[in-house]
Amino acid sequence: MIEQPILLASHNQGKLAELRELFAQQQFSLRSYTTELPRLSFAPEGADYWQNAQHKADQVAQLTHLPVLGDDSGIELAAFPTEFGVYTARTLAQQPLPANKYLLARLQNVHDRQITVHSYLVLRVGTQILRAHGCLTAQVAVEEQGELSGGFDRLIYLPALGKTLAQLPAKAHAQYSHRGRAVADLVRQLY
Repeated sequence: MIEQPILLASHNQGKLAELRELFAQQQFSLRSYTTELPRLSFAPEGADYWQNAQHKADQVAQLTHLPVLGDDSGIELAAFPTEFGVYTARTLAQQPLPANKYLLARLQNVHDRQITVHSYLVLRVGTQILRAHGCLTAQVAVEEQGELSGGFDRLIYLPALGKTLAQLPAKAHAQYSHRGRAVADLVRQLY
């Protein structure tokens, strides 16, 4: 068993809340690294998800000597295969519209609405490094739906369930979401 709590190397409060809940479901405690350190500047996104997640985990772990979780995530749209990916956050930050509104506008009149969302997690405990990945392929809804979670979850539509991720209760959300799958992969490695 690892020392707890695990620190999350991220500034994204929505991501912190979601990961905290997912880790709590697995009997682990997660909190922001800012409970131990002042806010840090993480390097701009690199060329791949693993590199980005590990850089964040390494930076915080070197300063705290505590278990640290670094993450990176992104979307891939089948209709626009060369856009987004590892640069999702940077691409969306440059748009004049909020992320969900931008995606809906970008996909207006586009037939192929397939989306794949990825979550890459790197847990650093001392010199040990564990890596986990989770992904979900679904459809982009034609409008935002659901209030049980936020962000892209309101657009990620699961045809087999007839619901978006934001319409799923916590247990089902953890089973289907990219982050839920990544956390499950990581927890399997811890036991």
